[in-house]
Amino acid sequence: MENISTGLKWVIGIIVTILIIAAGVSIYLIINNYFIRAQEQTLAQTQMINQAEFNSYDNKDVSGQDVINAAMRYRGTPQFTIIIKTGVNKTGFYAENSYKTYYTLATEKKGETPAQPIDYSKKNDSTKAYSVSEMLDQSKKPSGSDPNVNVNTLSIFKSTVIRDNNGQVRIIVFNQNPKD
Repeated sequence: MENISTGLKWVIGIIVTILIIAAGVSIYLIINNYFIRAQEQTLAQTQMINQAEFNSYDNKDVSGQDVINAAMRYRGTPQFTIIIKTGVNKTGFYAENSYKTYYTLATEKKGETPAQPIDYSKKNDSTKAYSVSEMLDQSKKPSGSDPNVNVNTLSIFKSTVIRDNNGQVRIIVFNQNPKD
């Protein structure tokens, strides 16, 4: 009789241990799902906050001073380009950045990403990058094939934000209103 009592205690102990382990595993799985959901929401909110700074340039009319401010503000941002198209220079020019790497607008080819990176130091076409001081210098007149890079701070520009396939802002295009 004593052996049966001892055996029952062992079986009951094993069952209680299994129940405790099962309860612990189920609690872990439930809490883990909450942690994963919280992490995804935090990541989404962080990404939204990081991209919110570009909302003021997303299909908005901005002044020439805002264009200059954006060129100065994002000059040190890696993997980022500002393209400015003035009334005189319809093809546009790049606002100079610290990295000498710029993104071009994608052509309408199927499967091409919206923003294509190019290394400006290896680029030999007519598109050049200009510093903010060159954009503001009204004393220089365009000579020969150089486009007019002067940005009138009182002009109105239509801004367009271009994102890559990952949803990250890579290009802001400022296109001067033809009336200005």
